[in-house]
Amino acid sequence: MDTDWRPVRILIEKSSSVNPRRITLLILNEYFKKKKSLKDIINFYFKNYRLSGLDKRFIFNIVKGTVRYYLKIDFLLSFLSDKKIKDIDFAVLNILRMGIFQFMYMDKVPSYSIVNESVELAKKNVTLSSSKFVNAVLRKVSSVPNIDSFAKDKIDRLVEDKIDKISIDYSYPGWLVKYWFDWYGKEKTILICQSLNENPHIYLRFNKSKITREELSKGLGTKSIDGKPRSQNIKAIHEPISDNIETKGDNNKQFVSQDNILEDAIEVSSVQDISETDVYKKGLVSIQDISSQIAVKYFLRPRKAEKVLDVCAAPGGKTAYIAELVRDEEEVVSIDISRKRLKLLKDNLDRLNIRNIKIIEADATEPDFLDKSMDILISKGLECRTKASDKKSLKNITGYFDKILIDAPCSAFGTISKNPDVKYNKVMDDIIRLSEISYGMMVNCDKYLKVGGKLVFYTCTLSPVENQQVVGRFLKEFKGEYVVEKPNIPDRLISALNLKKNDAGTGEEVYFEIMPYYFESEAGFICSLLKNS
Repeated sequence: MDTDWRPVRILIEKSSSVNPRRITLLILNEYFKKKKSLKDIINFYFKNYRLSGLDKRFIFNIVKGTVRYYLKIDFLLSFLSDKKIKDIDFAVLNILRMGIFQFMYMDKVPSYSIVNESVELAKKNVTLSSSKFVNAVLRKVSSVPNIDSFAKDKIDRLVEDKIDKISIDYSYPGWLVKYWFDWYGKEKTILICQSLNENPHIYLRFNKSKITREELSKGLGTKSIDGKPRSQNIKAIHEPISDNIETKGDNNKQFVSQDNILEDAIEVSSVQDISETDVYKKGLVSIQDISSQIAVKYFLRPRKAEKVLDVCAAPGGKTAYIAELVRDEEEVVSIDISRKRLKLLKDNLDRLNIRNIKIIEADATEPDFLDKSMDILISKGLECRTKASDKKSLKNITGYFDKILIDAPCSAFGTISKNPDVKYNKVMDDIIRLSEISYGMMVNCDKYLKVGGKLVFYTCTLSPVENQQVVGRFLKEFKGEYVVEKPNIPDRLISALNLKKNDAGTGEEVYFEIMPYYFESEAGFICSLLKNS
């Protein structure tokens, strides 16, 4: 995806009277026109418009929700409008999408407010005649007693194909539904779609070299429950701690104790502009999904004095966690192909005061990629992270590393809950291309792993072509040289996250496929391979 997105039109308003619905419309117009990264577009408008935290959350929810469900919304609109979708003015269509989303999924917004605000939005940003059309369509929507039942009835009666039903009902491209359906079956596919359509849980991993769980919990406004100390049972109270972070306040949820699987993280209900908070600036916390933490802590299992290679490391979340777990007492080399992203990695490590990482700009899709990269070990903008002596220490690097983590480039379907546009921006050709890249990286990393070492393959996607089939192909290529390490999934992990043992992998349980409904968060795939010859 193009990360250097720029909007077609730059509209800057440093004003306290900015209408959040107008900003929402501008963001949706840009996204549906260019289909660039939704995250980048949102960040641009948030940076260039003066908006309150409340306005940002309102815009964020409508934008993400409208994109998340737009296939279903357009299906409904085809029955509620006397115009075909393709004949509706582009901006008007997005106003209607926004309105229908609010009717369906934001029940706290009064119906009259949705209609009136949408009409005004059309009147001021499109034309007077278009506002009349918006008014007619949304009043028709408001007259439907139960819009969800209306949608379900239309889908059940008019859509015959089982793939198409799931595609429209949950708003996923038909090819992706079929891809999952063929691999997981109907029930699991529906559960995946449901889970990835929910807003994800957010986890702050705290830097144990700088702050304790108790200190962070106190700073975030948490308290103990049932008279138990915070270190044993931590509960977040339901109140904002700032304009940026809100703690979790569900009485049926409780944080896991220090003796449990999530001892390095706490859960918060929402985060806005975390980079502006003191806890972030001081390097006390990082946002890191639980699946990523599990990949590092329970599969890579870094130990003191080990040599670790982190491939596709930027922006550095896993690298930082590796260093934090062993308190800078191992040797970590982090590589990425993008110098821009390596700068983000360096900044992240500086913020966390992590000093033992060697950063290399390298392309792991090329054979002998580390050998070729020694001359750019000390690269522009990264001088303070590397020393001339590093070249000497890495001169003979064949079989050098005890452990290698490959955070492989992938379709990122496991992140759909936080990036809903991901489900629309890939096709099967992309899946095949990405699987070839991942396979090539695994093959090229073999040279640098010592006998007895461990190779951990991780992706943030649910995609057998990119995951299971890549691992299978690698094992076939290196027949007898690698064995799969059966995942040692602790009982406390299964208990804490309400998993079923028979749902934690394949029938042979040779990998850990993290479903979005395990954590109500990011999905992913982890496999550990041991090199025995």
